[in-house]
Amino acid sequence: MEIINSKNLKPEFLNILIYGRQGMGKTTLLGSLPPKTLIIDVDRGTNVLAGKSDVDIIYLSEDLHEMPEIVLMLNKKCEYKNVAIDSISVLEQAMLRYFGYIGNNDGVTNLADYNRVDSKIQYYFLQFRALPCNVIFTAWEDIKELTSNTGEKYTLAFPKLRNKTADIICGLCDIVGHIIFNNGERIIMLESTPNAIAKDRIFKRKSCKFEEIINHDQLDI
Repeated sequence: MEIINSKNLKPEFLNILIYGRQGMGKTTLLGSLPPKTLIIDVDRGTNVLAGKSDVDIIYLSEDLHEMPEIVLMLNKKCEYKNVAIDSISVLEQAMLRYFGYIGNNDGVTNLADYNRVDSKIQYYFLQFRALPCNVIFTAWEDIKELTSNTGEKYTLAFPKLRNKTADIICGLCDIVGHIIFNNGERIIMLESTPNAIAKDRIFKRKSCKFEEIINHDQLDI
């Protein structure tokens, strides 16, 4: 058994969740990561990266049969510095559609399907999170309307996933970034506020630019 003093700890790889409204540049951000990157494209949005030689792409079919193969391949040998799923929101919806289609409820998703998808999304998240590389999940943005203890109403931005799954993934990721526009520039907010979920438990940043989301100077690589 090895005991390590915390002062000698230095992160080697990051697990990141980036979320924002459609059109905020999540896929473009993936193309700007230091090479080389593998993108598992669920929503067919990687056309914006045409011409980039340091990005490989795997397109998922409607039945998602490639997912177990991808997990097996990367667990066996991962030659990428970054692996991304774009997007986990669309992956969740695709799973719900597929299980509804193959079920016995005339294509309608039932409660068992929702529980099954919750379990599978969390399983895939943990499998990718354990890879020896940076793992980035993108998600769409959702908005909740909440009421405070004093009766005031406010809105909260969070990744578009079922509540239980969103809580687990946000809790386990090292970095949760919320993309916003600030003075015409896209910024990734990394500090939680009453109106948005975000965090950076590794570098303790409040925000960063797109190209700074992975701070390689502070990683043990």
